[in-house]
Amino acid sequence: MASPDSAARLEGEIELALAVGGRPFEVIAGAPAARYGARITFRPSGDPCQLAAAFGLERHPWGVPSWIGVRVLAAGVRRKAYHKLNRLDDRFALPTNLPDDFYPVMASLDGDATEVYLRARSPRPWDSFAAICTAPLGGSKVSFAPRPRPAAHAFCLSFRWCNELLTAVSLYADYHALPDEQTTRAAWIAGMTESDAYAYEMALIGVRSLGQLRRGASHAMLAWTLEDNGDWHRAVSLRMPD
Repeated sequence: MASPDSAARLEGEIELALAVGGRPFEVIAGAPAARYGARITFRPSGDPCQLAAAFGLERHPWGVPSWIGVRVLAAGVRRKAYHKLNRLDDRFALPTNLPDDFYPVMASLDGDATEVYLRARSPRPWDSFAAICTAPLGGSKVSFAPRPRPAAHAFCLSFRWCNELLTAVSLYADYHALPDEQTTRAAWIAGMTESDAYAYEMALIGVRSLGQLRRGASHAMLAWTLEDNGDWHRAVSLRMPD
């Protein structure tokens, strides 16, 4: 359960965003929950400069962010800028031997860490997708549940570098590649610790309490991340109603 201090910090960040036209559109629930903390992402509904300024990101080296993620941990609050990306450039040195059907979606510069997010056009079996994408970090076996099914434009990938050293690879499957909501929930929560399951369930209840989605699913995207030390962790993006 989030501490009273963390809950108050999160409420303060939401109030700050709403005051300048920021709209929350996703909640991230990760496992281990202590590693992820409470995460929420905002997009501007008006002038994006106002939202950026409210969060102290108006002078970001890459310009005004397209989206802003807020992460609340016991130690405090961290704000992260995300920028829409239409083409790749020399900021991103992708590993070799990737399929040629990946296209850029967004990128992030957060201190010494740089990330780029890509989406695959073509459907392919999840196991081969995971093997190709994790090869730059030596690959590693992990249990993916629910196992995503092939679907066009449904699999995504991100690389994270720290001072130009590749430190993590994340695999994503959006709701087009997932089973129905109840099956997804049951498979995702299986094997979780009690605290991780509680954090996920509370996040899911919270977003669903805000109303019905006009399209898509509450489980917008599942993510599995492989770190350069071989550790895995995972998270779900829960979509909030418009």
